[in-house]
Amino acid sequence: MKYHFFILLLLLGETAFSQIKPNIFPEDLLGNEIEAQCYCSPGVYNKSRSRGIELTYGWMNGGTFNEQDFPFTSQLSKYNKLENLEFKIKAPLVLKDNFKLLVGYQHFSEIFNFQNIGADFNPAFRELNKERLKSNSLSLIVSKPIDDTKYLAFRFKYTSSGDYNSLFSFNNKYAIYKLLGLYAFKLHDGLEWGVGLAVSKSFRRNNILPFILFNKNFNKHWGIESVLPGMIFGRYNFNEKNIFLFGAEYNSESYRIDINEDSNLPLMDYAYNHSEVILSGRLEHRFTSWGWGSIKAGYQFNFSSEFEAKNSFTNEFNTNPTGSPFFNISVFISPPKEDVEHTHKK
Repeated sequence: MKYHFFILLLLLGETAFSQIKPNIFPEDLLGNEIEAQCYCSPGVYNKSRSRGIELTYGWMNGGTFNEQDFPFTSQLSKYNKLENLEFKIKAPLVLKDNFKLLVGYQHFSEIFNFQNIGADFNPAFRELNKERLKSNSLSLIVSKPIDDTKYLAFRFKYTSSGDYNSLFSFNNKYAIYKLLGLYAFKLHDGLEWGVGLAVSKSFRRNNILPFILFNKNFNKHWGIESVLPGMIFGRYNFNEKNIFLFGAEYNSESYRIDINEDSNLPLMDYAYNHSEVILSGRLEHRFTSWGWGSIKAGYQFNFSSEFEAKNSFTNEFNTNPTGSPFFNISVFISPPKEDVEHTHKK
C-alpha cells in the first residue's frame, strides 16, 4: 500500500506539470468532499481530526497567467499573491445510535493582488484584481448505520459562487448543486473502506463521478487516509496532541463573474474555473480538550484556468497559470473522542 501511495503522488505530479486536467477530475470537486463528519461514528482510530467549527487563512505566492490557446500580444498578466479565507461550521440536528443528521454552512473567498495586467483579456484580469470571489454553501449530512460493520452516508450541498455583492445568493445563475452518497464497510477500528458516487450540477456543466474511500492504520503511529481520485494522505501520529499528514489532493473552484466595462454595452459574463493538484504537509496540534490548530504548507501545481463565455458578447479563453508554494493556518473545534461517544449514548 505504501508503494501504491508514492506511485500515485508521482502520477499526480506528472499530470499537474502537463497542465492538462485528466478526465477523472470533474469540475467543482474538492479532495476532501467525503471526509468523516464531526459527531459521526465513521472513521478509524487516530485519524485526522473532524472539525465542527473552523477558521482558515491561506496565502499563495505570486504567479503568471501564461498563454494557452493562442499567443498573447503583450506583457503577460502577473499577480503578487493570492489570499483566501474560509469559515466552516457543522452542527447536529439529530444524534441517535442508528441515525445522525447534521447541518453545515461554509464560506470561502479568495482575492488576487496583481503586479501587472496585460492588454490581452484585460477586463477579466482587472475583475480578478478588483473583486473578492466568494462561495457560500449550505449542506445537509446524513449518517445511517446498517449493522455493526456497514453504514450509509449522504450529503446534499447548495453553493452560490461568484462576484455577487450580497452575503448570500439564491439566484440560479450562481448555483452549484452537489449530491454525494457513500456505502462503507468498517471492518474494525483500524480499517474502513467504501464506494460512492458524487453528482454535481452547476453553471458550467454536470458531472457524475464514482469514488473510493479507504482509511487504514498500519500501527499506532502510521496510517493512510484517502478518497480516490480526490485525495490521498499518509499519516503519522506523534501522540494524542500532534498529528502529521502528507500527500496530494485535487482542488477546483468555479465562479460566475459579471464585467461591466461600459454602461452602453452589454455585460460580459464569464464562468471562471481554476483547478489544481496540491502536494502538502499538515501538522494538527491540540491546545485544549476541544481546541485545535493546524499549519499546512506545500506546492500547488495549476491546471489551465478556464474563462468560459456565458453570452455572445463575451470572448472566452484559457490560460496556463504557473505553480506556486503556499501555506495556510487554521484554528478549529473538535470534540474529544470520549465526549462524542458519551453524546451518542444519550
